[in-house]
Amino acid sequence: MVIQNTGGISGPDPIQPNRFAANRIRPTDTSTPQTDRAEISDSARFMALLREVPPIRKEKVEMLRELIASGQFETPERIAGAVDNLLEELG
Repeated sequence: MVIQNTGGISGPDPIQPNRFAANRIRPTDTSTPQTDRAEISDSARFMALLREVPPIRKEKVEMLRELIASGQFETPERIAGAVDNLLEELG
């Protein structure tokens, strides 16, 4: 592959390091120092929380679906345990 015409009529443009320095905006009030700020959006916070969620174990979900569908999941012991846990969290 041949690359031609990489610059203007007289070749590549020369590097001018101070070309942009004169165009920088300088604050007129120097009594209070300027500080940078970053704001994190609600969606970014939500995405960070999602990264902390462990992966779904599909075989466990299927096993629980089958237990619920067959009526074997809601046993008196499980219901009592769930009520105890709920009361502990509320109290």
